[in-house]
Amino acid sequence: MHTGPDPGPEPRPALDQMVALIADLMARRRASWTDLERRTGVKRQSLSAAGKGHQPGGREWAIPSESTIIALDQGLRARGAVFTAWVQVRREDEEIQLARMAAREFPGLGGLPPHPERTVDRKGEVRATDRRQLFEGMGGLTAAAVLAATSDVRDQIEGARPGSFTVTELELQLAELQRDRWSVAPAVLFPPAFAGWQQVETMLNRRVLLPTARRLTLMAGHFAVELSTVARFGGDDRLGRRFADIAEEHAIAARDARLTGDVAGLQAWIAMDAGQWSVAADHAALGRASADRSQHARLAGYEAAAAAEAGDHQRAAEATIVMRATKAAGRLNPKPWGDSDEALYIALTSAATPGAGGIAIRHGEQAATAFATARAHQGVGLARLSMARGHLGGDHPEPDAAAATAIEALDAVAASPNAPVHLRASRLYQEQLAPWSREPLVQELGRRLTAV
Repeated sequence: MHTGPDPGPEPRPALDQMVALIADLMARRRASWTDLERRTGVKRQSLSAAGKGHQPGGREWAIPSESTIIALDQGLRARGAVFTAWVQVRREDEEIQLARMAAREFPGLGGLPPHPERTVDRKGEVRATDRRQLFEGMGGLTAAAVLAATSDVRDQIEGARPGSFTVTELELQLAELQRDRWSVAPAVLFPPAFAGWQQVETMLNRRVLLPTARRLTLMAGHFAVELSTVARFGGDDRLGRRFADIAEEHAIAARDARLTGDVAGLQAWIAMDAGQWSVAADHAALGRASADRSQHARLAGYEAAAAAEAGDHQRAAEATIVMRATKAAGRLNPKPWGDSDEALYIALTSAATPGAGGIAIRHGEQAATAFATARAHQGVGLARLSMARGHLGGDHPEPDAAAATAIEALDAVAASPNAPVHLRASRLYQEQLAPWSREPLVQELGRRLTAV
């Protein structure tokens, strides 16, 4: 948790997220405050205080200053990620101060009026979220601007022209994005990834030699896969589908088995998020036919989980056999398929299979433990939700245990919001836990979902 600013009863998730981001960057860059002082010219006391979420010199009630954050971002080579997180901290702090003022001067208002994009109104009722505002405030990008750019990749978003990177630098950026997407918040990941994708597409529109063109086409396709995934994690399904379409076009152009497999997996997950289980299973199965062998286990896992949700348990069992049989090849993929992945998809499949609740709990616990060690927050959340459903299986359902485990799933993604986890937790609450809506822990789960 953060140590500043002004401690009060209000939660400060944006501040907690910024502190976690800085700590992660410090660890990955193997940086010290002394190193950063030498690199930026800013005193290490100021940098260290900013890393804890406040200002130095006894001013722990104040958020870090703009100049210190900019220096810290540059010193850590964060490409605007720290600054973007700080913008959210500043907005969060301003709203808290305004809410305190409203409560003090105008108690009859009942607090501040909600923003248009809020999911919950002042009466606590859930209403549709305006997804167009999801990426507002991220380095000047809005969802509308991103959609405009993806309609014609040769057009640059006004005022957002990326700097020039070498192809190698862009490949390193893509590798970092693939590594961090499970543990870093979508709002932090999206802006630099989008800038990198734009740069690759700009390069492709120039006259380049054929070998370079293929290399850039593959890179643009993989960037699109990651951007689709990050957009989905952030809850913007429209952007997710747009980038999935772009990734598919590049996969067709490149005729690359691995990119084709990645696109099939992406399409399967988009269908699963929409509750189209049979469609998802078909995407995974068809993709496996033309994907690289190192992706067969992953796609078979997706097929098994989706088929089980669709009620086709024979197909789920057959896909599970394929998943286990091709596990060794999966370890050779750039996105390795390991024991934790297999355990997760056995848990997800079992959670939707009658009489297999115990298997879901056992394998879900195994997966959650492994993913927690790797800081793969989505994996932890999905594993906990499969365990929660396991607690409701059999002749003696345990709704309290299910609700408590679902709350643990939400806690797992608190610092790195993940829409698929929230969506599945909502389905669990609204559908499977509906008969026990008066149980205290079930009600607490409902409150937690409403507050998201």
